[in-house]
Amino acid sequence: METREKIIEVALEQFLVYGVRAVTMDEIAKQAGMSKKTIYEEFSSKEALVNASFDVALKEDECAFHELMEGEDGVIDHLLHMTRYLRERFSRMNPLLLQDIQRFYPKCWKKLEDFKREHAWKGIVQVLDQGKQSGDFRKEINSEILAYMRLEQITSLMAGNVILKKYSLLDFHLQALDHFIHGILTDQGRNTYYKKLQTQQS
Repeated sequence: METREKIIEVALEQFLVYGVRAVTMDEIAKQAGMSKKTIYEEFSSKEALVNASFDVALKEDECAFHELMEGEDGVIDHLLHMTRYLRERFSRMNPLLLQDIQRFYPKCWKKLEDFKREHAWKGIVQVLDQGKQSGDFRKEINSEILAYMRLEQITSLMAGNVILKKYSLLDFHLQALDHFIHGILTDQGRNTYYKKLQTQQS
């Protein structure tokens, strides 16, 4: 692994777990097993490292979305894949992460917002439209509005806008997703969803 890739890998892991502000360049150097000077040879500042790290994270998310949309699985499988992806993504994510980025790294925040509009929103709309056509989702739902609401829900939770501190960020995301899913399913979709969910859990 090249030096730059190693630094980004370590930095992203640290940012996700501890938030951006809490992680110092010294700590990243220590975890990467290299000097801070080596890091500054690759990145001119912590902001440059933050931007590069989340470029990588967003690229991973973009690839995951494309794989999800290009697969031949039905919409119910898409929902289950998304649930699994969210579980993996948010299981160790620090709730302060997005707050840090929004307040102190505006260029990085803009990238996150652009990704939300250009990839996430379009992907959700596509799945919702497919589900309405297959009869698994209610035909009367407005795909564009619901996709927007779903993304705002995710953003709000990731920004730490929650008051029940005894639950993890993952707990909130899974409950919100479960509520969303049951609001769009038809009886046909619900039956398929529970059958596939039971198979997945067995």
